[in-house]
Amino acid sequence: MKNKTFILFLLFSCLVWNGNAQMKWHNPQKSAFPVIQNQAWVNEIGFTYTRMPERAEQLVRKPVWDLSRYSAGLAIHFYSNASDITVRYGVGGALNMPHMPTLGVSGLDMYRVENNNQQLFCYGKYAFGDTITYTYAGLEIDSKKDQKYEYHLFLPLYNRVKWLEIGVPESAELSFIPHSTVKPIVLYGTSIAQGACASRPAMAWGNILQRSSSIPLVNLGFSGNGRLEKEMLDFIGEIDAQLYILDCLPNLASEEENVLFDLIVNAVRQLRQKADTPILLIEHLGASYSRVNKEKRIEDERVNRASKRAYKVLLEAGVTNLFYLTKEELNIPADGWVDYIHPTDLGMQAQAEAVGKKVKEILKLF
Repeated sequence: MKNKTFILFLLFSCLVWNGNAQMKWHNPQKSAFPVIQNQAWVNEIGFTYTRMPERAEQLVRKPVWDLSRYSAGLAIHFYSNASDITVRYGVGGALNMPHMPTLGVSGLDMYRVENNNQQLFCYGKYAFGDTITYTYAGLEIDSKKDQKYEYHLFLPLYNRVKWLEIGVPESAELSFIPHSTVKPIVLYGTSIAQGACASRPAMAWGNILQRSSSIPLVNLGFSGNGRLEKEMLDFIGEIDAQLYILDCLPNLASEEENVLFDLIVNAVRQLRQKADTPILLIEHLGASYSRVNKEKRIEDERVNRASKRAYKVLLEAGVTNLFYLTKEELNIPADGWVDYIHPTDLGMQAQAEAVGKKVKEILKLF
């Protein structure tokens, strides 16, 4: 009986070994060129899954620096003719949070891009542990052996990717797409901008906007720490962008009205010293319970009153290429929140559509 069990074990081990041997593993960090998309400062950080350069550690507050290690908004684009694709990777933090699921915090999203930028969701079986794996099996491919499809792989919103590999069968091909040189949209904001609490990475509103516009979007959302700080604005001003989006008001709701007014005015003037790049100011989206809590409703109104006043003063001072999006235009639905402030996928979609409409107007994408 023991001999029989041992033989079965050996057979199983051989099968597992053969299965692994049939896969070719591709490491984006070992590519001959940078391949991480939606990333600024590529010459400094182009081979790491991070969002700020090393020199920022001495200049920004520690919470901002720590959050910049998370891969929110980053993606990997590649071509492949494989019918089976496996992604394996390791992360450096907790897999989930009380108000945000594992798939959003630490998971991946993969889309196939068809003609006219039609993006088709690919479902992968996932397993979470010290090594996380996503297995995309039975992907429909053209009968022509040379037919390659474009795939976009979105990385975790609230975790640090330590390493990642993409595997395809030995008979298949995979080639990485270089980092895009198209001028990006830069989003500076709060946990909402970072992606809380999307059910999966591609449903963060910045990623929805990026997918619908096909313009790279640099996600500089920092949970609890989007505060219009001079140090961050200095870094943002270094990025040659098509548009700067400032969506920090939910993290500034406790500030006095005049303090908030000054922060907004100074932020716009600081960016305008660098270039005439369009700037979009977004109002506080409100809270889920504002209609039943007078104190919170008054706070939201105070924040947006300061924002409106800053916008008006800046326009009157002759600041050009400055745009504004109101809470009413955002129009987050009643069921658009997970908790007091963080959107569900429904809320994320609403914000993405509202911002996307404004972005199309600003950049004349009609």
